[in-house]
Amino acid sequence: MGNQRLHRCLPLTLGLWLLAVVQYFWVTPQLLLVPADYASETHYETSGLSRETPTGKWLPVKLIARRVDQTVAVPGRASIIQGDMHWTTDGGHVLYETTGLYGVDRRSRMNLPGYGNRDRTGLFLFPPHTQPRSYTLWDPFYGGPRAVTFQRATTLDGMRVYLFHFVAAATDDTSGYTSLPDVPERYDVLSDGRGRLWVEPVSGVVVDFEDAGVSYFVTRPAGKRIADLYYYRDRYTTQTRAAQLELAAAERRRILMLERWLPVGLFLIGLLWLMPALWPPRRSGKSVRSAAN
Repeated sequence: MGNQRLHRCLPLTLGLWLLAVVQYFWVTPQLLLVPADYASETHYETSGLSRETPTGKWLPVKLIARRVDQTVAVPGRASIIQGDMHWTTDGGHVLYETTGLYGVDRRSRMNLPGYGNRDRTGLFLFPPHTQPRSYTLWDPFYGGPRAVTFQRATTLDGMRVYLFHFVAAATDDTSGYTSLPDVPERYDVLSDGRGRLWVEPVSGVVVDFEDAGVSYFVTRPAGKRIADLYYYRDRYTTQTRAAQLELAAAERRRILMLERWLPVGLFLIGLLWLMPALWPPRRSGKSVRSAAN
């Protein structure tokens, strides 16, 4: 009788265990790729001092800053993402505006050479299971790569996060400042910035951001720095930070479900289904005595 129960239960148990393996090693990695319809929009509180020419008068500015990422094509393992940055005044005057195409590896979140409108290095997005180490990050916020260094683990609004520090040195932001006189005819514009990123490590979602720096004129073609044009300070708006925290929490739950709870659940269900066949019910003492008589 015991062998019959075992033979009846074993196929379903092995099927559930096989399903857990397939789900963990093949299905989950596909579900954790950058979505084919990936899109993101973030807003920043920004203020500083600016002028339009090397000898112009400095004026205080409060700007509306917005970053928009939108997938436009998915050729194979890459996502082609259009990244736009806009800094405008309340009256609609554009201080900085740029658009670029980024070729992003859907698994690693790295910039892929040969896919965007220029070759870039480093990460476009932080990946799931972000590690406490150094990275290179190149996204629409700056015209060049940033060196990102892990600082410490901390908490933000009750969520455990990794705090990273970044440095952007002499990034070429000329294309974003073409609304200024003599850019790019006489001058290029470079930027130096420093800032911090708070990243939820399981999801890789940036839940808060701040930076500060300076953009400055350099002569063409010599590249000699001649004058500063914009001192800036940026941080996620309260609304964006709340939305990013919510997004990180939801994505963290999804990843943990796919990588832990679902495969472990399938394994345990299979084990529970098999246990009665491995340990048959004990016969009562009355039945034993009756059999002896």
